Amino acid sequence: MRYRREIDGLRAVAVIPVILFHAGLSVFGGGYVGVDVFFVISGYLITSILISERENGSYSIWHFYERRARRILPALFVVMAACVPLAWLRMPPYMMEDFARSMAFAALFLSNVHFWEKTGYFALDAEMQPLLHTWSLAVEEQFYLLFPLVLICLGAFKKNRYFLVFLILAVLSLLLSEWGWRNHPEENFFFTFSRFWELLAGSICAVILSGRSVMRNDFLGLLGLGLIIFAVFVFDDVIPFPSVYTLVPVVGTVLIILFAGDGTLTARLLSFSPLVGIGLISYSAYLWHQPAFAFARLWTLGHPAPEVMAGLVFVSLGLAWLTWRFVELPFRNREMPLFPQRRTLFLTSAAGIFLFAVIGAVGMGTQGFKSRMDRSAAPIFEAMMEDISKGGNLGNCTVKDDGTFGISSLCHAFGKKDAPFSLAVLGDSHGLAALSAFEHVSEKLGAKVLAAALPACPPLLNGVSKNRLVDSGRCRELVKQHAEAVVDSGVSAVVLFGRWSLYGGGGYDGPNLRFAMHIPGLEPPQNANDALETLRVSFERTVAYYRQAGVAVFVVQQLPEQKAIPQFVLERVLLSGAPKDEALQAMQSTFLSAADHEAMQGPVRDMILGLEENGVHVVSLDKPFLQGDALRWFGNNRIFYKDSDHILPNGAALIAPVLTQTLQRHLRFQ
Repeated sequence: MRYRREIDGLRAVAVIPVILFHAGLSVFGGGYVGVDVFFVISGYLITSILISERENGSYSIWHFYERRARRILPALFVVMAACVPLAWLRMPPYMMEDFARSMAFAALFLSNVHFWEKTGYFALDAEMQPLLHTWSLAVEEQFYLLFPLVLICLGAFKKNRYFLVFLILAVLSLLLSEWGWRNHPEENFFFTFSRFWELLAGSICAVILSGRSVMRNDFLGLLGLGLIIFAVFVFDDVIPFPSVYTLVPVVGTVLIILFAGDGTLTARLLSFSPLVGIGLISYSAYLWHQPAFAFARLWTLGHPAPEVMAGLVFVSLGLAWLTWRFVELPFRNREMPLFPQRRTLFLTSAAGIFLFAVIGAVGMGTQGFKSRMDRSAAPIFEAMMEDISKGGNLGNCTVKDDGTFGISSLCHAFGKKDAPFSLAVLGDSHGLAALSAFEHVSEKLGAKVLAAALPACPPLLNGVSKNRLVDSGRCRELVKQHAEAVVDSGVSAVVLFGRWSLYGGGGYDGPNLRFAMHIPGLEPPQNANDALETLRVSFERTVAYYRQAGVAVFVVQQLPEQKAIPQFVLERVLLSGAPKDEALQAMQSTFLSAADHEAMQGPVRDMILGLEENGVHVVSLDKPFLQGDALRWFGNNRIFYKDSDHILPNGAALIAPVLTQTLQRHLRFQ
């Protein structure tokens, strides 16, 4: 097969956006489509080689797997080996256990299975998964296991037959991905057969170009490049993937492969030496970048500075060059490769796979090597660790096993049934976490407290959160039912909790539309300003509904959202073995600064304050968490937060007096 310099340039176009996307640069919101470009390229190259070998009679399935082993395993083993000591030093047990499992699955080329079972590619903790990116290697390897068998069944190469079969299989796989994202979105992202059509798109290119030169068409070649660039900059993590949307980068790659022949402008652009150079090391760059970013985030108790992440982009490329030069090339050298005997190569590969699988199994069996943490130096941390495991007091309410993971129908949480005064607490997961505080409210005010709360489902009418975590139609219907039940119950007041900044498109790393509010039937928000305006409209409609029914409305400003995850910080301190005072000082250094809090919460906070003109009572709960110019997540040797934004019962106890005083000040009690 003739070497195509522009294909290496295309690899660079694929890997650079992926790296920058994982670095957290929001402008590359669709950078993940680089993986789809890789899939098409892989399908094209592998199929071209196999067709050529079948035609000249040199086809051997063992030779095929030898090439795959030389190409994939050495660099992968080096990167995984480098991850182990770093994980040992910095990963707390619960993360180490998950990492160990991911390593075992990655060694067996099943990591896509691990990640669809344990997390999501766009989950909030995905950025701390060093081996998250290996899911795509697993999909490719599974394709490599099955595809040669398909060729055996097809027999001698016949262009029309191969084209038709590949096309049918690709269409079936695409249809499966369309069904998958609607019914099982997280699983669909990682599912092998939902991805095969992308590799088969490359196989179809190989069939079309078999026995002929690459076609030359400047318009189609540039169109292909434009489609990829469009997806990189316009797509975001809300676009369902894989789906028909994935056709954009896939078709773009197909057009380049088919029509970027010698002399075309696209071929000349992609043959630019720096791009080709990055393309040559793209596999190693892909392997190194995610561990580099993940361990940088693990090494700091907060978020690495932007300049640190930018520096790590170049570190990843430097490591990639070293790995390509001293690991990849020696194993792939045709004249004198390392382990020249196929049997030796296979045995060594099997030993490496077995070793990493065993290390992973031991890590799982020991719960992430839990014995690494020495709590004896600071016994107070024992109580803090116990705090994290405590669930909130939901009173008489229960979380039903109906797929909503919350209180899905209005229930009587606290107080006497015949209490002269009643109020309703509605919210998303923040409302669920804060419900414990209303036991105190009920006792002090002699009030009956009703409650309903659904994670990722803001308690606002007409609008829904633009996210994959909940069925938006189901969410909207339940919120409507809650509102009707509140009015029918004759309560005096409703208290609304929510992670408002999330629905308003805000975030510490810049605008984030992943959970932005939108109103069904209208254009989804295109930027943070749109999201904030949609949130305001949803608030106003909700307030109008309750006010018209004679129900007083209290909106609780979002609780301070920490940048640190308390359990992670606490376990990191325990891993360090630092003395008590030094450990406490290190923990306090991760408190959220008031300036950062103001920068992130300010726009939504001001919008909510504007609702006071509509008769809304706005409640701020920042004060109990203030410590100097920071907002704390622990105090008096107790932890207030379960994670970065959900409070524990200790946190609920902290805000309960403020809630009680506010309600008492604005309402008249019998």
